Amino acid sequence: MLLSDFLLLAPALAAFVILMVLRRLRKPRADKIAGAGLPPNAILVDGSNVLYWGEQPSLNVVLRILRNLEDKGYTPIVFFDANVGYVLDDHYYDDAKIASLIGAPAHHVCVVDKGVVADEGILAFATDHHLRVVTNDKYRDWRVRFPHADKKGVLIGGTWRDGAVVWRGTL
Repeated sequence: MLLSDFLLLAPALAAFVILMVLRRLRKPRADKIAGAGLPPNAILVDGSNVLYWGEQPSLNVVLRILRNLEDKGYTPIVFFDANVGYVLDDHYYDDAKIASLIGAPAHHVCVVDKGVVADEGILAFATDHHLRVVTNDKYRDWRVRFPHADKKGVLIGGTWRDGAVVWRGTL
């Protein structure tokens, strides 16, 4: 390879390395969840979606849904958008803060970083670990990249009615 060829390829190689590093840095902190070991009965919860199952955003609704899942024998793993604290309380909430508010172990909660699309993190984690997802989101924009979401029974919807969880379909 000539020096002139290398000089032409060097910027492209440098850009590739930078993009890979940035991608790794922007990846949701879900590694801590998987690193702690997933229970065989794990189920993923789109916390920011479930937050709105009631009439207004409510951590009480999230908490009750998580307890309902636990009563059914599941161990919820909960992902939230980076703005969850601002939705609830006008300031940032990290994993530990949300975990304490919903009564979940911190290693079962992931607040994605600012600028990271939570849907992508949720679907990547669900796909990597073959998990079902509690959400009313259909993830239509992501189904080509994450066909796991298109499988029957993977997405589990519900609603909050009269102080109780009403599941759509089979849980």
